[in-house]
Amino acid sequence: MEGSLSASSMQEPASSPPEKQQSSASGHGGLDSEEGSGLEEIGFNWGEYLEETGASAAPHTSFKHVEISLQSNFQPGMKLEVANKNNPDTYWVATVITTCGQLLLLRYCGYGEDRRADFWCDVVIADLHPVGWCTQNNKALMPPDAIKEKYTDWTEFLIRDLTGSRTAPANLLEG
Repeated sequence: MEGSLSASSMQEPASSPPEKQQSSASGHGGLDSEEGSGLEEIGFNWGEYLEETGASAAPHTSFKHVEISLQSNFQPGMKLEVANKNNPDTYWVATVITTCGQLLLLRYCGYGEDRRADFWCDVVIADLHPVGWCTQNNKALMPPDAIKEKYTDWTEFLIRDLTGSRTAPANLLEG
């Protein structure tokens, strides 16, 4: 009995449904599962669906978060001025550590390699500005309280820290 079972299972591929054989022969196969047919592997085509149903696609403006995510030109290492979380109406320079769509992971300058105070902010709603904005707009540039005593001359520190660095372009920080 066992011999006949293995013989029939060896013949099974030849007796498989025609759509499986066709999908393999047409080059769409290779990933066939026993449960599905080769027709599922072709994929869904939104253009064809919209045409067949007479529907229209949602406008791209409905997905601003995706556009910002795809078009974000912020780069790690860029510097910008950001509202100081603990001191209202003051700002400090921060470095972009990493980006995730419209979110930026920032570290205030002066923390060095210390990641404990890193924070995420949303480009769309955060109070972010290019380096130099505070000076142009008479806003106070003040280090966070946690590192205030670290340097005696913050102006000198900023000059050294900002020399040769890339500032985030103003057009990335508008609106």
